[in-house]
Amino acid sequence: MRLWLMVFLCFVSFQSLADICHWSQWNKFKQEYVHHGRVIDGSDPRLITTSEGQSYALFFALVANDKKAFSDIFNWTQQNLAGGDLSAQLPAWLWGMNTSTDKFGVLDSNSASDSDLWIAYSLIEAGRLWKNFYYQSVGYLLAERILREETVMLDNGQRQLLPGAKGFINGPHHYRLNPSYAPLQLLKRMSVLYPASGWGNMYHSTQSMLTHVMPKGFSPDWVRVNNGDYFPDEHSGVTGSYNAIRTYLWVGMLNEADPYKKILVNMMAPMIFATDKLGAPPEKVNSQSGTYSKPGNAGFSAALLPLLSSIDPLLCKAQLSRVNALLITNGYSHYYENVLALFGLGWIQHQFRFGSNGELQPQWSSQQCV
Repeated sequence: MRLWLMVFLCFVSFQSLADICHWSQWNKFKQEYVHHGRVIDGSDPRLITTSEGQSYALFFALVANDKKAFSDIFNWTQQNLAGGDLSAQLPAWLWGMNTSTDKFGVLDSNSASDSDLWIAYSLIEAGRLWKNFYYQSVGYLLAERILREETVMLDNGQRQLLPGAKGFINGPHHYRLNPSYAPLQLLKRMSVLYPASGWGNMYHSTQSMLTHVMPKGFSPDWVRVNNGDYFPDEHSGVTGSYNAIRTYLWVGMLNEADPYKKILVNMMAPMIFATDKLGAPPEKVNSQSGTYSKPGNAGFSAALLPLLSSIDPLLCKAQLSRVNALLITNGYSHYYENVLALFGLGWIQHQFRFGSNGELQPQWSSQQCV
């Protein structure tokens, strides 16, 4: 009861029943960024589309009960990123204009495992919620391919998600990982649906990784693991920034019954302190020393709302006001900021929740919106 009261206090002045049942922010994002099923990131002159953008849009369309948009996004992704069959190959992560030929197409055929995981999850949950066997089947086959092609078993017996199918194995027993790529609720869902597979191991192993790489309560963007031990990344070092902000987002959105939520939320207390001190989540942190720099953008504030809602409702309300004041929703040059906002605001507005088994609980599935 106390938690729900805190969440209510965080967004009560911002919320209406109409917004709950008809997600106006998704409709605005769709209008600005989604064209014929393709999510366009206009911040890049090549007008790129990433599998990340497609995966998030699939999830948001499901949350909004937008079957037409979901179908369009799925079909575009399958045809243009996966050679026409998502059950047969992992999607390419980058599509856009080739500046040498002025033609549009795949720019990098490597995969991005976080996107693949969100696509598989969204398809599986769409199959359940909409009773669509085709979506559910494709999601299952994609999930199986992720396990085969994008995971690795460490020497200590822990299975971890590689960031992509290629390029992240640095040598024998030496890998490059991204802590924000494997949301625990998605891994939990897969482990419940497919208990005989490696998802359960990866769920527990991901939590173990997070506790090892945040000695000061801040997540790095990237890490190296060698023989089961974690080290700073060779390229990004100990910096936590635009990747790592999602780590706090995923933890904040965990179901209260998840056995790891309290542990991880308590570990992240320094991020809450830094946000209070700066007036916003820091754009960059040193995950080893705990030092941080200037405030992040409105998307950073939105990403922290779920975490703040259960710890500091007044700070949550202040960050919500910051999002409303600073978020740029017009045009299509602020893609990443807006997807972070859709996650954070959508959760705060109770557009969706994740159940104790990782299942999606969209607001439209309740009697309130029937």
